[in-house]
Amino acid sequence: MAWSTRELAELAGTSLRAVRHYHDQGLLPEPPRASNGYKHYGVRHLIQLMHIRRLVDLGVPLADIPTLDPSADSYRETLELLASEATAEIDRLVVVRGKIAQLLEEPEAWEMSSGTTGSADGDFLTVLSQVLDEDSLQAWRQMGDSIPDAQVVADFENLPEDASAEVCEDVAVRMTEAVRDGLAASPELRDPRFGEDTSRTLGTRSIGEALVELYSPAQLRVLARCHELLSAG
Repeated sequence: MAWSTRELAELAGTSLRAVRHYHDQGLLPEPPRASNGYKHYGVRHLIQLMHIRRLVDLGVPLADIPTLDPSADSYRETLELLASEATAEIDRLVVVRGKIAQLLEEPEAWEMSSGTTGSADGDFLTVLSQVLDEDSLQAWRQMGDSIPDAQVVADFENLPEDASAEVCEDVAVRMTEAVRDGLAASPELRDPRFGEDTSRTLGTRSIGEALVELYSPAQLRVLARCHELLSAG
């Protein structure tokens, strides 16, 4: 009783293409052929093919399979290395699962992951998260959350692009007072620190580009005026 290539592949749970590839790589010996030219595989081939498939499923590179002798120390070392890599991958997937759970539980996290939060302030915070160190970023978030004058924040967000100089000045003065209180609680924000992998030049330029891209000319005038008022004391 002998099996065809297709039958061997089916028994081993693999494909014709894989069987032929293992032949080409010298991993699976060629079987004898019948008088009609068809290959006839036996039990020895099936067991060898199952062994190859088992090692491949474990992550052993095809090039290493011929050198793996179950009686050799290198065999155990290879399996121990694969076990270590599998443990690292499991740890990575646990972290991924946690992040997915966060995305499912927090709608705002979904917005952040999509590349835009739908608001200029949220997108600006996303840019800050890439350039500031964790302490400065946390201080920035706390200042934003602690601004007592919610109306001035709303007025700034809804500022028309053609807002008059008088309207911009009013918003700037009120916003300055709110920001001044925040800076008093978090003075480090006057000279925020950048992340270890972000140079001050890149960090400063990135913040400037984010401001220009995310905020309207009227809002930028307000921010510039706030800076003037804060610098003046």
